[in-house]
Amino acid sequence: MHLITMAHLGEAQGVIEKFHLQRITPELFNNEEMVLLLTGEGPFEAATKTALLIPRYPFTQIMNLGIAGSLKDHTVGEIFPVRTLYLIQDLKPSFKSFGSLEEGLDCLTSFERILDPQKAIKLQGLGHLVDREAWGVAMAAKTAGLPFTAFKIISDVAGTIDACEIIKDRAHEFSEKLASFLETYLNKNEDTKSEEKFSLPGFHFTFSTNHQLKNLLNKLSIKEQIRVEDLLATLPIDELRELKLAPKERARRLLDHMENRIDPLKAHLARKKEELQMLFQKHGLKLEIDGQWENPKLTISFEAGSDQEIQDKIQVLKTLSIDSFTKIMNGEICVE
Repeated sequence: MHLITMAHLGEAQGVIEKFHLQRITPELFNNEEMVLLLTGEGPFEAATKTALLIPRYPFTQIMNLGIAGSLKDHTVGEIFPVRTLYLIQDLKPSFKSFGSLEEGLDCLTSFERILDPQKAIKLQGLGHLVDREAWGVAMAAKTAGLPFTAFKIISDVAGTIDACEIIKDRAHEFSEKLASFLETYLNKNEDTKSEEKFSLPGFHFTFSTNHQLKNLLNKLSIKEQIRVEDLLATLPIDELRELKLAPKERARRLLDHMENRIDPLKAHLARKKEELQMLFQKHGLKLEIDGQWENPKLTISFEAGSDQEIQDKIQVLKTLSIDSFTKIMNGEICVE
């Protein structure tokens, strides 16, 4: 699974729309293969938020994507790979630096926005770009032992007083370019690693779900004390092939089956969550539940174009119940 970190919602909007990400919290979005984290500005803030999120998902790589000011002569709107990240405080570099890619531009992560042209001049000898969060994300990724890469789109010239207004005016453009770049990059990355995928005819595994499959096979092998080769014969592979399903859906159901065998409680919770969400969805209501079942509250939302629609939704809400959710949060769980 990919972890994509970006500083703000404005630059991330294109990614959210292109990859159909669902909002989990105000700062977290995801789909089956990707999690997007909005870190905000500041290297330590970015490091903390990233580090706290990493243990919650089976990430295989982390990428920081977003805008950066140019300290050199670069064209606004161009996207560049980042080679090395340095932390800048009081216009001085910190001892610790992090690598991203073998080739690219060097990026300075600053505690402050560089809006003073004199400050920008002093930094020109240290790097090509300046941002506010990438170094922090890199620190969290490297500490966790996960591969890290960073790519930056030039949003302005560092040291420009009205840089914030320039970025605001072109935010949508930058967001769309970043989303298109990410799509191309991930597709290319998946193609180059396709030979590493576990092959099951009739099933389609992406790079992320293939990684998940291998992990689940290893876990099941250990739990049930059976070789992976023999374990495959116990999975409902033939039964799933006979069902009229898309190859990707077959893969998802196989992974669900394996998850259930490894952790029946987790699978039970996933089913209860889906059942409750489907119940509300039938009435045009969106129900959001913490995927880790840690938040005792849930969020209900809906769209309305008139006062009457609001009243209709209120009446529907009066007929629905979240009793099953409340019971689970109170520890009343029965796994059959």
